[in-house]
Amino acid sequence: MTISSRTAVLALLLAGGFAPQAVASGFQLREQSPSAQGNAFAGVSAGGSDISSMFFNPATLTQFASSEILTGVSVVSPNTNLTNGQASPAAGSYPAAPSSTGNACSPSPLPNLYAMWSLSPKLKLGFSINAPFGMATEYGSDSIVRYHALKSDLKVLDFGPSVAYRINPQWSVGAAFVARHTQAELTNAVDFGLATGHPGMADGKVTLNGSDWSYGYKLGVTWQPNEDLRMGLGYQSSVKVNIKGDASFEIPASLSGMSSILAAQGFQDNRIAAEVDLPSTLSLGFDYKLEKGVSFQVEVAYTDWSRFKELKIELLDNQADGLPLTNSTTEEKWNDTWFVAMGLTWKASDAWTFRLGGALDQGATNDTYRTPRIPDADRKWVSGGLGYAFSKHLGMDLAFTHIFVDSGNLALTTAGVGNATRGNLSGTFHSSIDIFSASMRYTF
Repeated sequence: MTISSRTAVLALLLAGGFAPQAVASGFQLREQSPSAQGNAFAGVSAGGSDISSMFFNPATLTQFASSEILTGVSVVSPNTNLTNGQASPAAGSYPAAPSSTGNACSPSPLPNLYAMWSLSPKLKLGFSINAPFGMATEYGSDSIVRYHALKSDLKVLDFGPSVAYRINPQWSVGAAFVARHTQAELTNAVDFGLATGHPGMADGKVTLNGSDWSYGYKLGVTWQPNEDLRMGLGYQSSVKVNIKGDASFEIPASLSGMSSILAAQGFQDNRIAAEVDLPSTLSLGFDYKLEKGVSFQVEVAYTDWSRFKELKIELLDNQADGLPLTNSTTEEKWNDTWFVAMGLTWKASDAWTFRLGGALDQGATNDTYRTPRIPDADRKWVSGGLGYAFSKHLGMDLAFTHIFVDSGNLALTTAGVGNATRGNLSGTFHSSIDIFSASMRYTF
């Protein structure tokens, strides 16, 4: 068998996905507020105990009378293992490989920073720095999934100035501008053994690095009809990300004499461009005071992951060199998702606050389109947290969450779009996630 089809090159670049597993649906990161995490983010769109709720709804800033600075970090510790793995090329078989991958993830810190300036009782200005999407996975070079994924590292950083205005005692509105920086590094093995008729015997590697600046916005409104009930509606816009960067190939030593031939077929360093639609999210939160010091929270969020239908890749240098290869498309066909959470908050004293919460979080993909880069599945959250006020100006919050992730099957075949050179891959992912969070806030 020879590698004569140039369409194989782009299929090998991004094997089956754009980003790794994260702690919410798809590759979304909900961990933006250590205080709200104690309630599993229930009611956060209606406002919480600190200004970190501005990430979900900028209108919540009017609930705070004083200026405030808050910094926090969430350490996300996922455990993701593939078991009963099987892989084969379109024809023949690969050499034996471990059927289990071991844990493909390592702990990752997610910092965040918030500031609010209270210009008047009605007008508030805010600023936030967050990582709303991302995480990382990495598999061994001999892994059974290596032709579909080796390393996946996605970093997304948002910078968001915001403003909130209280119209009257019941209604407030808010808006934020979002400047988003995206950086991605993706690698997978390339089966150059196909060129000699010996699949799996001559592995190289392709590495993609790229980045982009893109822009979006947030809108929000809160309604407080009485002192016991507060409601909030927040909207985070979709953002189109246009990654530009470089793709580089590593040719195995056994095929070094074929470098010029492989380069003529498109296996050469290139400039690349990739386009991805990151989803919008609409969230609705409720906070209801049951009795003195005790309140009940509910959160419902809808994320339109269905806009992530495909991943388009373009090799820019191939156009300049006159090669026929230009575009490649990987099907994703994700589903819209719902997140539903309920929580309780007990303010035991002026100093101590205790929180509990649970949530159901839908996965965005399914058995047909699940990949080793994004082994997404339905999740169940259990959270707890506490807050302590050292004084009226200084406070801290701690939270812990365990996420139970449903098992997810892989069923990738060479008949699928882009998988002709990656091969068949099946198995079952077993995952769970622990999250430890802490924040400090200072009011002035």
